[in-house]
Amino acid sequence: MNSIAAPPRIKRSARSALKISVLIPVYNGDRYLAECLDSVLMQDFPEMEILISDDNSNDGSRELIAGYAARDSRIRWWKNPRRVGLTANSNICLRAATGEYIKFVHQDDKLLSPSALRKYAAVLDAHPTVVLASSRYHITGKKTPSAVFRFHASLCDGRRMILNCFENNNNLIGPPSLAMFRRVLAQRGFDERFEGGMDFEMWCHLLQQGDYVHLHEPLATWRVHPNQQTAQDRRAGTQDPDPLLLMETYYAEPWLRKAASNRLLFIQSYYLQKKFGTFAGDLTDQMMARLPRHHYAWQWLKHKTSKPILNLGRKLAPR
Repeated sequence: MNSIAAPPRIKRSARSALKISVLIPVYNGDRYLAECLDSVLMQDFPEMEILISDDNSNDGSRELIAGYAARDSRIRWWKNPRRVGLTANSNICLRAATGEYIKFVHQDDKLLSPSALRKYAAVLDAHPTVVLASSRYHITGKKTPSAVFRFHASLCDGRRMILNCFENNNNLIGPPSLAMFRRVLAQRGFDERFEGGMDFEMWCHLLQQGDYVHLHEPLATWRVHPNQQTAQDRRAGTQDPDPLLLMETYYAEPWLRKAASNRLLFIQSYYLQKKFGTFAGDLTDQMMARLPRHHYAWQWLKHKTSKPILNLGRKLAPR
């Protein structure tokens, strides 16, 4: 774990406690950061704090942040004495937060309407069992995939949603900028063993504790561009170990082993073998041993000819 402590929280009375902490971890983000901050400051939801943790940038990020902070007292920011990376920097933000709900907005991303925070908060207020909400996928910089969800706002059992993701080998919830969650259930913080998969691992951690809501309206956008760390790793041929570590972590959960469908066992075995080969052997051997005889071939044929399977719960009534 990282040894850099979070800045001290600002003490507030229960009456003045804030509803939302908007967290913006920054590293060399001056290209899009003003657009990100403008989208947060234009929100029509007053009960929020904006915390910005600069991870020792060497571009113009600090000057830009300082200028915004001088104009708006809701912004509190600091600079890490040394760079710690996105996962640890996100935890520094999280430890400093005081709001009931957490809303990350990454430096390249932005909220899409002045009512975005209010709409996220409204669904968490209305459904006390919901621990995590995310909005419809919206991507800036490339064509948005035909909506991962083709239905309206829906509420789903959290563990069922984890299974859906593993059955489709996809983070169906989305990146941090598209989500909001309850701070009290995220006290553990992001697991710092993970880098690119830090968000999905946190979603799994949260969804073991409660329900999930998908909001059909796109409320935030995730920007894709060549300077992102994931794009740089892809160009460098760096292998991301997170998918194997994630499956090893959650397949060890008794509830998931019991609930794992034949589709989940096949999909995870197939992709882990394809990506990691013998390094995934122990785990995939365990999974394949649970598949009925000849079922691997049958699932392979279904996988090649079928569309993603989503098994969500009830449709939410319009508010």
